[in-house]
Amino acid sequence: MNITIAGGTGFIGSHLLERLKHLHEIKVLTRSKKESENNIIFEQTDLFSLGSTKKGLANTDIAIYLVHSMVPATGFFQGNFQDTDLILIDNFVKACKVNNVKKILYVGGIIPEGKISHHLKSRKEVEDVILYSEIPSTILRAGMVVGDGGSSFEILKNLCSNLPAMILPQWTKRKTKIVYIDDLISIMISEVILNESKILNLVTPEDINYKDLIKQTLRHFGKQIPILSIPIDYLTLSKRWVAYFGNASLSLVSPLVDSLTSDFEKVEPSPEIANLLRYKSYESMLEHISKKPLNTNNKKPSKIRKKNVRSIQRLLTNSPCSIDEVAINYFKWLPRGSKFLVKIEKHDDRLKFKTTLFSFILLELKLTPCPPSEKRVKFYIIGGLLTKTTDTGWLEFRSVQQGKYILASINEYYPALPWQIYQFTQAYVHKKVMFAFAKFLKSKV
Repeated sequence: MNITIAGGTGFIGSHLLERLKHLHEIKVLTRSKKESENNIIFEQTDLFSLGSTKKGLANTDIAIYLVHSMVPATGFFQGNFQDTDLILIDNFVKACKVNNVKKILYVGGIIPEGKISHHLKSRKEVEDVILYSEIPSTILRAGMVVGDGGSSFEILKNLCSNLPAMILPQWTKRKTKIVYIDDLISIMISEVILNESKILNLVTPEDINYKDLIKQTLRHFGKQIPILSIPIDYLTLSKRWVAYFGNASLSLVSPLVDSLTSDFEKVEPSPEIANLLRYKSYESMLEHISKKPLNTNNKKPSKIRKKNVRSIQRLLTNSPCSIDEVAINYFKWLPRGSKFLVKIEKHDDRLKFKTTLFSFILLELKLTPCPPSEKRVKFYIIGGLLTKTTDTGWLEFRSVQQGKYILASINEYYPALPWQIYQFTQAYVHKKVMFAFAKFLKSKV
């Protein structure tokens, strides 16, 4: 089978490649160029671009999606991880349909009963987009994946390794669910060769909380430190000390800590996989975990040299408007929304944004045709005083799940303004304008 993996260079993906590369032809979609090796082809793909994603998924039987809250590789990002996830999975699913992919395999997060964090809600939205596509799919809802190199588990290891003492807030008493990396990979491989669609909980049956995880990890490291439990959560402070002592960025830690308030007590392993779990306790997993301290290189995000921009806004949910109506409304509303400081002139398939006082062309956009099935309206940025390039950036409006979500985004835009000035002027104005437009749309629904 021809298998294509998005997210194949990450923690789960790299383990999966080791097991699959001798069995199948594997293609891995990557952000940057990478030399192919053995049975693996690395193809540079921009998952934010539907065209690039279509090309990456050509000649694919099974598509595996391992992308989670990917931080856009841009110099300036305006948006949040939930909306980022929506655009990425929408491109992926639409590209799968065009390429007649036979099956999608997705590894997400467990979904609790009752309260759900933004982090896990985003995982559920990704699931919904995949299932809505009607492509045969297997959704694997995994607990925290235990194994050297896993982002959440590395944070736990670093906390236990670095802290001279621990104050355990109330959230450390909440139940959680885990799975060992080897079990996850084995079950993923078994699901690759099965065609039926299903949703599976990949968790152990062990009843454990975060306090238990911390204590057992400390014993594994041979550490004895003072531990004090307190009856409050103090999530904001928790995020900062977890980020600092866990050697991780605050942007990664924050949504993970928010998820700790969810209740996973009633989540049980799916019967289909219960007998496939070799590691059913955290203690049995720790026997295979390195005791060496981890590096601290992931504490700060790497600096992006490219001075390009990505901006994503969720405008509407459950909208009765077509995506064409949304785009038309935007260009009609914008002059009023800018208090008539900007005017828009239309010439065939081109739009010119001008100042009303001096008629300078701020930006010039060109409409590019998109197939009706894509449910999007796209404009390339081809000129104007505010752009440095005339062949890279684009503005688009898109509908996900037949209008369940309406999003607007600017991609690969290189501003002409000096970088620091752009961030505090044009970028700020754009964000305010899009929020105001979203409010306008909601008033019309």
